[in-house]
Amino acid sequence: MKMADKVKMLVIPLVLIPFLIIISGTFIFGRIYLKSVFGTKGNGTLEPYANPVMTMNSVAEEILKELEADTVNHPDQLLDRSYLEGLNERLAENNTFFMVRIENEIYFRGKADTEELDTLLPAYGDNEQIEGGLFVDGSNPFFLRQQDFSLSDGRNGSIFVITYTDRLVRNMKQILIELMLMVVGVLMLVSGFTSLYIYWVFVRPLKLLQEGTERIKEGNLEVDVAVLSDDEIGQVCQSFNEMRVKLKESVDDRMRYEQENRELISNISHDLRTPITAIKGYVEGIMDGVADTPEKMDRYIRTIYNKANEMDALINELSLYTKIDNNAIPYNFAKINVASYFDDCIEDISMDLESADVKLEYRNQCRKETRIIADPEQLRRVIGNIVTNAVKYNSREERRIRIQVMPYEESFVCIQIQDNGCGIAKKDLPLIFKRMYRTDASRNSSTGGSGLGLAIARKIVEEHGGRIWAESEEGQGTLIAFTLKQYQEPESRAEEEKERS
Repeated sequence: MKMADKVKMLVIPLVLIPFLIIISGTFIFGRIYLKSVFGTKGNGTLEPYANPVMTMNSVAEEILKELEADTVNHPDQLLDRSYLEGLNERLAENNTFFMVRIENEIYFRGKADTEELDTLLPAYGDNEQIEGGLFVDGSNPFFLRQQDFSLSDGRNGSIFVITYTDRLVRNMKQILIELMLMVVGVLMLVSGFTSLYIYWVFVRPLKLLQEGTERIKEGNLEVDVAVLSDDEIGQVCQSFNEMRVKLKESVDDRMRYEQENRELISNISHDLRTPITAIKGYVEGIMDGVADTPEKMDRYIRTIYNKANEMDALINELSLYTKIDNNAIPYNFAKINVASYFDDCIEDISMDLESADVKLEYRNQCRKETRIIADPEQLRRVIGNIVTNAVKYNSREERRIRIQVMPYEESFVCIQIQDNGCGIAKKDLPLIFKRMYRTDASRNSSTGGSGLGLAIARKIVEEHGGRIWAESEEGQGTLIAFTLKQYQEPESRAEEEKERS
């Protein structure tokens, strides 16, 4: 779910839920309030909400109409106090009471402590002036309804239905307080829900992301950040994890490169120290007069010369590897015919192998028109390094090298160089293409070699878009193979040449 959809899910409840709760609460509390003030008159209509004063007035008017029939048809019942008390109790349910006045004397008072009303009551016959009810303001305001009657003995009287408005005011205050509390409660509830939602959806993943950045700052690149969603924040966390993986790979590569550099420096120091020590020894021998014959002098000088050549070769190979590793050597790629190139290359190699008493077998299984994309000079260096290693590390009496060129997969050519030497142990096989690596842990330089030949070959092959690998069994010899891309004619040109042929 996208972040915009989650925001909508948050905004809509924040607007609708409080609105619905407040409206519903107002309606419920209002019904309870109106029922408590107006009885059944407060249910079912909107008039009590719009005009509670008129509603209360109508309640009193209805009660008066109920009494009207009794006062007209049976006026003498108004002299029965038990009847009046029962009627007043029923009126009290609606916050109303009544008073009966005969002539100028109050005959029945439905509520105690109301003597201050005596002087406020209208005279007999004034009920027409207060049609619809009379609101009397004062310290204790009330509604007044009047119904005149005549007793059988000729006396005149009046019934006054009185409704105090103090309860109305109290209930209005109560409903306002309750509504305020309800609104505050709803706002607190919505605020709590919003805070929880924001924390769960926004803050929690950001906090996890912050913890992840703290771990990376401390150098811990092992732990991923939990991806809790598929929205934008989840995508950021996923990208953060990918960045962590890339950063870890970069750090691992740098540490491995630094370790290799330390090993390289150590190996170079060892390989240079050996010929330097030999040169110093022979020079001291000459200086001390140990070479006291022309034969000894000649042997000492030749040894010094050979050791200097070893150092020069090591430095040259190291310089070459450094340039290749830093991409400082420009490659001159060209289209090379496989048959003609390897025929010439094998012819040059065969002369050197023949002088070293090594038998050479060569076989080309590619078609005559097969071409590859390569740098001729660098490709010759690859073949020379592999063949040189095959000769140096072969101690058998009858040494043989077999070179085969063959198609490989759909668009490559594979060159295999196999010897019949002592082979390479399985534990050493994955390491032979590392720079300065030798299977001889003592780094005996009696065979020459800098340990950079195969590392240089690997770099050149990889720069050509191919790959190089080795297969070997101890006592059975070693096979080193590498691939090069074939040159593919454009389709239009190939079709044109096909039509010509």
